[in-house]
Amino acid sequence: MRAFYRGYNAATGRRAKQVRNLHVMREDGKFSGKQGLCGAPGWGVTQSPPIILDPMPAAPPDGLAWCRSCIGHAAHLVGQLDDFARTVAALAPEQCGRCRQPRPLFDFSWVPEGWMEWKTIRLCARCHSLSALEDEDGRLDSGPLLERIGATS
Repeated sequence: MRAFYRGYNAATGRRAKQVRNLHVMREDGKFSGKQGLCGAPGWGVTQSPPIILDPMPAAPPDGLAWCRSCIGHAAHLVGQLDDFARTVAALAPEQCGRCRQPRPLFDFSWVPEGWMEWKTIRLCARCHSLSALEDEDGRLDSGPLLERIGATS
């Protein structure tokens, strides 16, 4: 795989300040060798030829960052997208089942009226206390919570 960045000025030999992304070069299709996997143009224009890095470096040069779209496409091409997605999912914080905020969570269990089994949801401390107050009369009265977990029809 190859990588490239644009915005190099042939006259001055410097990269323009607004150039921040290092793209992965498309190696198949209509624009192979002339476009990034994200669709960024990689062909030369007057006074701005692309700088092609062959092979693709392990880390981008100083002042540049990987194009996120290109890296996702490249992970798919080399068969690592599923593993990468599992890694991200494992690192992502859990979200509260009610307010959807990434906070420390606690189990909240109750038996909805007319049901024969316990239902459990993970809630943050704030939503847990609100739900406990709603459940004082033996009924979980929170319409939004019941809708979110699919307890209403």
